[in-house]
Amino acid sequence: MGRSLDNDSDIPETKSEDWVGAAVRHGGEQGPLRAKSGGMTFHVYRASNDHLFFVVTDKRDTGTMPPCPKGGTWEFFKSFPETGHPRIGFSEKEARADIERQGYHLNRVTIELGESTVSSVAS
Repeated sequence: MGRSLDNDSDIPETKSEDWVGAAVRHGGEQGPLRAKSGGMTFHVYRASNDHLFFVVTDKRDTGTMPPCPKGGTWEFFKSFPETGHPRIGFSEKEARADIERQGYHLNRVTIELGESTVSSVAS
């Protein structure tokens, strides 16, 4: 996957295990996703006691975050640039609005799996 931003040594490199279940875009005619000009860099922290609960900020400073629920702590998870494209389990638009309003965005990521069957009886 590689770095998302050019020459930004403060943002750790993306690893494949960070993106389990996400679609990978390798390029093609449109090329890989690029950072949105003037876009925000999202810094994501995960609750130590609930790995589905995240807080997102635009700084690597934990001072603007709310307390982590149920006695947990916020642990740095990853940073990535705003791209203007849809993401799995995360709305850049909602995150940006919350961060601009209150300094952080809370996000719970759940993925529901379902199973369906097709009748073997022809109609």
